[in-house]
Amino acid sequence: MSGANRAPGKGCPVSMKKRTIRLILFAALVLAAGFYPLHVLQIEEPRKEKVVFARSLEAGDRFSLMYLHSVELCQVWDHFRVDGQYRLVLDETVFGSSNTGLPAVLGAGERFTRGEKSSRISNMQRILPVIEIWVKRSYDNTLEFDNGKIFLPELAGDTLLRLRIRNITLFELASIKILALFNRMTRR
Repeated sequence: MSGANRAPGKGCPVSMKKRTIRLILFAALVLAAGFYPLHVLQIEEPRKEKVVFARSLEAGDRFSLMYLHSVELCQVWDHFRVDGQYRLVLDETVFGSSNTGLPAVLGAGERFTRGEKSSRISNMQRILPVIEIWVKRSYDNTLEFDNGKIFLPELAGDTLLRLRIRNITLFELASIKILALFNRMTRR
């Protein structure tokens, strides 16, 4: 090896030092990115104290929860949005019947509309710190985002689930997703 490829007074080639520096910088960047904070919709199984699902969210994102009402046997859709303070806001509920156990009381500013096939309460603006929902296969519980649906009983079976927004790091999100995948694979 010629002396031109070596740093003055050192036995290591310059290109090897550059690679080492690049590797250290890359590792530092990955480590720093892992501590990047983000907001997620987290679904927990409170009885077992474990997280079964997490998805990153932005202010303005929307999602819906659907279940089959146990008495009326009609679908009930609750439509949520994430506000600028990363809170869960129930905007609207749509349901096929207005009998036993279904919404009947309006809050301030809310509107009730009865259509041919469904009724709706809109302009709700109800801020919920958490959503607790009993999930059962026969209730057809579904979480729907713009780009897909999640059948909630597949996450943890027939049980109580808690949905909430949390501020976590990218590392924590990755570990939640890996554990949730492992738990689903071992349940089958």
